[in-house]
Amino acid sequence: MIKTTLRVIAEPEGFESLAGIWDSLLQRNGEDNSIYLTHEWLSTWWRHFGEGKKLNILLMERDEQVMGIVPLMRTEYEMGPVKLHLLETIGAVNCNYIGLIRSENKQEAASAFLAYLEKELVKSSLALRLSLVPEDSQFLQLLRHQAPLFSQSLVAEERVMTLAPYISLPATWQEYFRSLGRRRRKVLRRSLRALQEAHSVQFQECDADSIEDWLSRFFDLHQKRWQSVGVRSGFSNPEKREFYRDISNKFLQKKWLHFSCLKVDEEMVSAEFGYIYNGKLYAATAARDPRYSDYSVGHLHHMYLMRDAIARNLREVDLLRGDEPYKFYWTKSARKYMEVIVIKRGLWPALCLRFLHAFLRLCEISKYGLREIYHLYLRRRREEKEKERMGLATKL
Repeated sequence: MIKTTLRVIAEPEGFESLAGIWDSLLQRNGEDNSIYLTHEWLSTWWRHFGEGKKLNILLMERDEQVMGIVPLMRTEYEMGPVKLHLLETIGAVNCNYIGLIRSENKQEAASAFLAYLEKELVKSSLALRLSLVPEDSQFLQLLRHQAPLFSQSLVAEERVMTLAPYISLPATWQEYFRSLGRRRRKVLRRSLRALQEAHSVQFQECDADSIEDWLSRFFDLHQKRWQSVGVRSGFSNPEKREFYRDISNKFLQKKWLHFSCLKVDEEMVSAEFGYIYNGKLYAATAARDPRYSDYSVGHLHHMYLMRDAIARNLREVDLLRGDEPYKFYWTKSARKYMEVIVIKRGLWPALCLRFLHAFLRLCEISKYGLREIYHLYLRRRREEKEKERMGLATKL
């Protein structure tokens, strides 16, 4: 009987050399075939944000054939004298599908992954954290099915992190527009008419010749928007700006980039940075000019975006992590994004899990100053009130 073996890739050179195998496996991965599982996304993310972390890519092989890849990294979190060591998935920014598994070897690969966890977590102080995993992820379902086999030595906890609204696209724009409801359609028409009467309006998509100029304008617009509410933009970090430049050029070559803007009098007032992959538009990051909020330029831009996606015969627009009210103007559908924590079974596993959650939350909060935390809290309160007004559930 041929045995499944598991090999760990810990060097960047080994990661880069996997590109061909990775692409082949990705195409056989079925519904979990996501742009956030491509070698291009993960390797680029690692080059920009991997400092201080250690690669821990798992290759599951059988009969000299790779049947599964789980791209993990070892991360250390520190606060004062306390340190916490985690295994986490690489590049989990907006979405996370955990790993690539050939359809004919799914259960076998999941068992090999859990056996590796049992060995690593029991012998050390490591814990596994899988963040932002869609509830319908096939790999997650496999882990749920196989986990009872390892319940003697491991403890797993699964909880909802956030919602991720999405839009299943019909065949025509007219059909989708009618689904929005009479009042919504009236507001959009009125806002567009008012903007067009006062200004020239254009919806444009970025190309290779304009990418550098567009990105610079996009970063400035994003920072201006967040500064207006007392919070630092993510693009205040130079490394994040360089990552966006790098991934833009790679995805342009693959025809995966979808970077669009709404121009008013030739000036960018709204920008949507996203990707098109496997029949889906991922709406990753948006920036708006607050000076044009009276015209609802963000909603108008989304209207153009949906019309463009339907014209391309895409099947879905994924609005990704976060249950901000504006996303539910366009859809009532949302996926749950899960967080899965796995630790070794000890005397007080429930207490250990509570401590781990609290510690990670404090580490996340420590990135912000008190002033920013206060403004983020106020923003969240406003969003909850808006969702109540819209009749949306406030609990995940």
